[in-house]
Amino acid sequence: MSGIYEIDSLQLAYETFLHDEDLMNLIGGPDKVFKYHVPEENRQETPIIRIYPISELPTGYADNKQHAWDCILQIDVWDDSDARTIALKIHKLMKSINFKQSTPTFEYDPDTYLYRDCRRYRGVLISEKGE
Repeated sequence: MSGIYEIDSLQLAYETFLHDEDLMNLIGGPDKVFKYHVPEENRQETPIIRIYPISELPTGYADNKQHAWDCILQIDVWDDSDARTIALKIHKLMKSINFKQSTPTFEYDPDTYLYRDCRRYRGVLISEKGE
């Protein structure tokens, strides 16, 4: 793993998703995965995945140096029919990078006719180098 200040939980999840052939086939390609926000022009082209960082706290101190980040990411999946199948694939991918689900939210938006499966994941990313 990189130095402590080179660790990026958002980028790690994003790259994990883009490099998973099964997920890309399920959603239709990498142009369906967004960081932070989904542009207005892409909001009706489902399915859509958005990765959003919630928290990144310093942790894992040794010899007065930080060696890890305690991270929380929120991952939203919007689809017009089956957001859950995509979200469960993402769940497996997040487990593969040592993130565990902490909070689920499921909803249907009657204005857009889209289902939203939103889950938060928490993981600790450790750097061998530290600070």
